[in-house]
Amino acid sequence: MLFDVPAVRSETCACAITQALRAQDPTAAVDVKLDDRRVRVEGQLSAQQALAAIHAAGFVAAEAPAHSGPGSTCCGGCS
Repeated sequence: MLFDVPAVRSETCACAITQALRAQDPTAAVDVKLDDRRVRVEGQLSAQQALAAIHAAGFVAAEAPAHSGPGSTCCGGCS
């Protein structure tokens, strides 16, 4: 899952989001791209659970649209 998190601007923010997500799923793979202000989460959480965890860490987030550039899961085959 890929999320847009406009306020993620530092490693401190990235750590807070990562900790919040891993508190809900200790095995989750979390990748925060500060330049893109995006968070990728792979694990057992649903999108709603991941959004709730990011929100609990103090950040507004939204699911990133499909085919939305760096960090997306798009293979590039349809464009």
